[in-house]
Amino acid sequence: MATRSSGPGLSEPKQQRSRDSFAKVRQATLALLRERGTGQFSLAEVSARAEVSIGSIYGRVAGKTELLRLVQSQEFDRLDDETALRVGAAGLGAPSFARATTRIVAAYAEILRINRDLLSPFFLLGVDDEAILERGHRSGDAGQAVFVRALLAAAAEHGVDLSPQTADWAFEVFYSLCVRYLGLGVAATATPDGAYDWDDLLERLARTVSLIVTPA
Repeated sequence: MATRSSGPGLSEPKQQRSRDSFAKVRQATLALLRERGTGQFSLAEVSARAEVSIGSIYGRVAGKTELLRLVQSQEFDRLDDETALRVGAAGLGAPSFARATTRIVAAYAEILRINRDLLSPFFLLGVDDEAILERGHRSGDAGQAVFVRALLAAAAEHGVDLSPQTADWAFEVFYSLCVRYLGLGVAATATPDGAYDWDDLLERLARTVSLIVTPA
């Protein structure tokens, strides 16, 4: 019997099929993390959601723990890049230091809000998984560095005397309040603190940061 040619357009390279299959696994894992709010699901559920065999998944990772770590690494790399791009440029060209501060706070807070359903499960998983915790800390440190650099650049642009130590403290206060409001690190069934609506919270956060970083 004649062998079918594998010329262009007739068959997909095996390596590309493998990448496509694993992309489905990754998306299924992300969907389950967002739906459950925790890592409480099985590889069998991932397999069924992705329509990829368990054997194919084990061909790429040793098990669920490695899969979660890989997905976290890829997603946090994306968030690190997004934070550097959006927060790093947020204060540029603002008409005043106060306005620059507001823009920086809003840009970072919005990234956290949009990605809450991704971040919260990994906060929980990091309690028992040192590798996930360490990767989370690296992203947190990177985000803090971007936030602080943006504040210092805005201060320099507007002739405000701001020390790195004060900018660091402003981030610590901002981040703690934002994480509490968004309920990061709690199960999806828990409702984040709703004492303020989002725009009100952003205004209060910006005012708090401004009070910390603006000389008396």
